[in-house]
Amino acid sequence: MKDGMFVFDAAIHVQDFTDRQIKQGDSSGRVGILRNQLTGFIDLTARKGPPANTGFHTPPDVDWAHSTLFEKSDTDLAMACSVPLFSHWKAGLGPVELSYELCKRDPKRILLTGGVDPAYHGLDFALREMERQVKEWGAVSMKFYQYQQRGCSWRADDRDIAYPLWEKAIELGLKMVQFHKGFPLELGPVEAFQPNDIQYAAADFPELNFGIHHLGDPYVGETISIASRFENVYLVLPLWFNQYFLQPRKMLHRLGECLLYVGEDRICYGSEAFIWPHIQTYIDAWANMEMPEELQDHYGYPELTRSIKEKIFGLNFANGLGIDVAAKKVELGVAA
Repeated sequence: MKDGMFVFDAAIHVQDFTDRQIKQGDSSGRVGILRNQLTGFIDLTARKGPPANTGFHTPPDVDWAHSTLFEKSDTDLAMACSVPLFSHWKAGLGPVELSYELCKRDPKRILLTGGVDPAYHGLDFALREMERQVKEWGAVSMKFYQYQQRGCSWRADDRDIAYPLWEKAIELGLKMVQFHKGFPLELGPVEAFQPNDIQYAAADFPELNFGIHHLGDPYVGETISIASRFENVYLVLPLWFNQYFLQPRKMLHRLGECLLYVGEDRICYGSEAFIWPHIQTYIDAWANMEMPEELQDHYGYPELTRSIKEKIFGLNFANGLGIDVAAKKVELGVAA
């Protein structure tokens, strides 16, 4: 708890960028390109913000990760998100198996977001794997990366390849599916990461929530517009917090537009640990953040009240997943 506010981190990762994970035949050098992209972005955020984990390419030690989350920060609950990118990585860039191992360390506090890719592995396999991850590993959500490589991508509004996934998610009792949008990885075309395909999916499956990560940057305006019109679209803000220290004014504008057009009930905090391990810094920053009066006066952005902070800290994401926060507090033994 942070000053009595329940903290649910929507995005932590157990990544594995090591050489042992690289598939043979990476003649294009795209693994190196991706590593350089990540390193460059990390170096940018570190200019004014908390430093990143210098060993970010290696899976973190499970005990260290648990201590970083729950002993060195005020985090109450966290979501371990897999990164199902398979084109150049044997088990995916963030293997779901490693996320599950972290979840086993403390299953009450660390929840699993699984991941599959119906274009890369085939729809039938993806559906079976979704069911296995939910029933065997207890996954409570799924996260999707919809572009693997040239000729291997898919859309969330594709009735043949995507809609069976959403039907399966509902059948399995999942309340939310999540998407990496924006921030193209390696040489993938930027338009492959647009959020536009979420619209029909959200309209056709109103009983399912759709989480969009990273505000779809560079398609921030489109992402906010979509979330403003579809009440089952949630905005998950990992990287926003990491960028805040580098570009506070820009990030406050983005947050202000989210609050102005989408409202305070579907915006969610995420730290991007363990690439950025100084989790408490982000928690403290959000707890103490203010919307400058100038931005309120000139743009109509709302004041950052305690109620807004509490919702974004964890209540919104829990609600989107169908988690009873009061019951979870009792389970975890944290203050009511």
